[in-house]
Amino acid sequence: MHRIWKVLAGLACLAVPFAATAYDEQEYGFTVGAVSITKPISSGTLSLKNMSSSKIASKRDLAVTSNNPSFNVTGQVFCKPGARLTAVQAIIGNGMLHNDDMMVLNNWGKTPKQTNVAGRSDADVSLDVELRMSRRGTGAAIDLTFNPAREYEKKLKAFVAKGNSAAEYLRETQAFDMDVTVNLVAWCKMDPNANSVLAGKTYAGFASRKLPVTILYNGDPATIDGPTPRAKSSTRKGSGQPPLKTSPPIE
Repeated sequence: MHRIWKVLAGLACLAVPFAATAYDEQEYGFTVGAVSITKPISSGTLSLKNMSSSKIASKRDLAVTSNNPSFNVTGQVFCKPGARLTAVQAIIGNGMLHNDDMMVLNNWGKTPKQTNVAGRSDADVSLDVELRMSRRGTGAAIDLTFNPAREYEKKLKAFVAKGNSAAEYLRETQAFDMDVTVNLVAWCKMDPNANSVLAGKTYAGFASRKLPVTILYNGDPATIDGPTPRAKSSTRKGSGQPPLKTSPPIE
């Protein structure tokens, strides 16, 4: 009997992390009742390739070669009693509520605001939002775009910093994930005639879900590190004339 309780307790502990990941992060303004993403969102896949005509590692030109992925965001939105929807929108990026609206720190794609839900207290919605990105590394000191080439370069530099060869890394086909946050946003406006301090005011609320985008790098086995620099000659510069022969001393 004790053994059964131990097994059940162990399963309960294991279940906690999985249950936690099933919930989206949600933030609601004062007029928003609830926002939820009700269906799984398929993760995306992108191809990354060295487009340089040279096989020398230092002359690499990494670029994303596939189309921008699109995510379908399906969900439900509800306003507080007395409030009505004004719009819904899907946005990719890390965001937060700021005053009465949503502020996105890194906007990687968004749909137009959908206003056909205006005047309703709740709605079922389905929006397709495209992930925008930089297709090549920008080389900028600060780059807030979704940039697979830049992320690959970080991994390559960390590999080389350990004493390895850049060409060795570029020759290998590999995959890595970059997380994106997809948000479903709703705006609700309180009835201007409502007996409330919120009368006539509009606030935003959102649900966000994090998902991975897999980057597939297509390695080139022919990549080389390049020729070894020639050693500098230490021969002193002469006059340009051959040395004069000297006769051996007469004994």
